[in-house]
Amino acid sequence: MPLTLEHTTRYADALMTLALAAHRPATVVNTGTGYAVRVDFERGIHLLATNAPGDLSSDPDAQNPWVVSFFQKQPAAEDTRLVTVTGEWLVDAFDQALAMMPISGIADDPDAQPTELRLVGTNVHDLAR
Repeated sequence: MPLTLEHTTRYADALMTLALAAHRPATVVNTGTGYAVRVDFERGIHLLATNAPGDLSSDPDAQNPWVVSFFQKQPAAEDTRLVTVTGEWLVDAFDQALAMMPISGIADDPDAQPTELRLVGTNVHDLAR
């Protein structure tokens, strides 16, 4: 994991933006084949985001599109990919992937009361209004 700290520094703005959008901490992780931004959710679901084929680019300003994928952990099996979206901007790709999620309640504010939870497909940025 020698590049984890370097990528965390390099992608500080992306990590902060995604953490705010997801209402969860965002970290850089070594996936075994490269590095990705990861956000963990409830129900064994996590998000991986990359901006180079299966990896984070060494140049955060490169014009590579972001690929955001949601996965769900399966007992005694490989994680199941639920949704994958490609977009020019990380938060836009996150919003699109979230809207396509087959499981409601992902990326809701973990401290919200049940009546405050969003409807499936609602843009998480609408919650701040």
